[in-house]
Amino acid sequence: MEKLLTVLIQTSPLPSHPSTALLEALFRSFDRVDGLKESNIIILADGCEAAADDNATATTTTKKKKKKTNFKHGVAPLETRENYKQHLKLLKEKIDKRQAPFQPIKNGSIQLLQLPHRHGSARAIAAAFKAENSLISTPYILIGQHDNFFVKDVSYLTSLISYLEEDHTSSWLQCVHFPSTATLHYVEKVKRRYDLDISKFCVGYDGGSFIPLVFWFGRTHLARTSYYTNFILKQCPNLQVSDHLEEIFGTQQLSELNQINKKSEDEFEEEFRRVHQKYSNYVFFDNDIPEEQTEVLYHMSGRKVRAATTSTQPSEQEIPRPNPDPRRNASFNPQPKSFTSARRSIASVPGLEFVPQESGNSNKTPKKFKQNCFHCGKKGHSFKFCPSIQEDADMPSIDVLQI
Repeated sequence: MEKLLTVLIQTSPLPSHPSTALLEALFRSFDRVDGLKESNIIILADGCEAAADDNATATTTTKKKKKKTNFKHGVAPLETRENYKQHLKLLKEKIDKRQAPFQPIKNGSIQLLQLPHRHGSARAIAAAFKAENSLISTPYILIGQHDNFFVKDVSYLTSLISYLEEDHTSSWLQCVHFPSTATLHYVEKVKRRYDLDISKFCVGYDGGSFIPLVFWFGRTHLARTSYYTNFILKQCPNLQVSDHLEEIFGTQQLSELNQINKKSEDEFEEEFRRVHQKYSNYVFFDNDIPEEQTEVLYHMSGRKVRAATTSTQPSEQEIPRPNPDPRRNASFNPQPKSFTSARRSIASVPGLEFVPQESGNSNKTPKKFKQNCFHCGKKGHSFKFCPSIQEDADMPSIDVLQI
C-alpha cells in the first residue's frame, strides 16, 4: 500500500490545543479502514499569523488592517499560537515514539510536515505537492481534514484502488468520496434541489455504486495524484491564502451543470457526461439499497471543541449541542421535499468537549440566504430558520458516536 497511496491530513490552530486528542481520534478512526495505516501518512500542519487582539501586535501601525481571531483562516492570538507550537511538539514526539494511535502498519509511515507560515487550505495542499524530496510520489492520494472521522468500517479501500487501476476507469473516474450526511439519498436530493436527474449516470461496482457528484466537495476523498497535479492545481496557479478548493470548484462545477439544457433528454445526457467528465468526482456506496446506506465520514468542527475540563466522559444526555439555537431543540418534521437526513449524530471524543456557544440576540434578523432551504426546498432562508419546522413534533433521536 505504501507504494500506491499517500494520505494527506490538514491541520491548523484550534481551541483544543495543545491537546492532541482530535488527531488521536482521527487516527483511531483510521483503524476502521483496511490498509490505510499501511500507506504513507503526512500530517500537513499549516502556519498561522497574529491576530490584532494580542500584545504581539501592539506596535502594528494603524495603517495596516487589523485581523480578528479567525481559526478557519489561521488568524490566532498569541496564547493560541503558543498552544499550537506546543501541540506540534507533542504530536511529533508521539509520532517519533510510535505512540498509539500514531502507529503505522507494515511498511507504512507517519510524518509531520510543518509549513513555516500560513498558507490556507488550498495553498497548503499545493505546497505539499511542491515540497522537496517528493513527499507525494504515489499514484493515489487520500486528502482529508483533522476533524473528519471514519465512523463506519471501510473494507473496500484496496478494492477501490484496484478498480482505479483498471484502464477503462481513467476516462471518467478521478476522485472518489466516502458517504457523509450530505451525500445520503444523493440522487433524490439532487433531483429535488437542482432538477438534475443523475440516476442514469450511476455506475455499479461490486454490489455498490458510484454516484456522480454535482458539487466538488473538499471532504475526505481518494483521488488519482495526477488529478491534482494535472487538473486541480493547474486550474488554480495563483491561489490566495483564503482560498478553499471546495469553494472554487464546488461553485464552478454546479454552475456548469445547471447551465445544461434540460429540454432534450438526449442532449442533456450528452452534455452532462461531457461536463462531469471534467471533474470526474463520485461518491461510492458499498450497497445499492438507499435505506441501508449510512454515513462513513463524520465531521465534528474542530473550531467548536476544546480540551475537556473533566476526566470523565459525558453521557448522551450531558453532551452539549454545538448549536444552542432554540430551533435545534424544536421538532423535526420533514416536508415531502426535505433535503435533510432524518438521522442526527454527535460525536463523543475522549479528551474533548464542546465550547459553550453564546446565545446572542434571538431577535436578530438572519442574513438573506441565496440558496434553497435544505428542509423545505424553498429559496430565501436556511434550514436553521425554516418556518416549516414544527416546534411540537419530535426531533429524531441523536446517535452518539464514540470515537
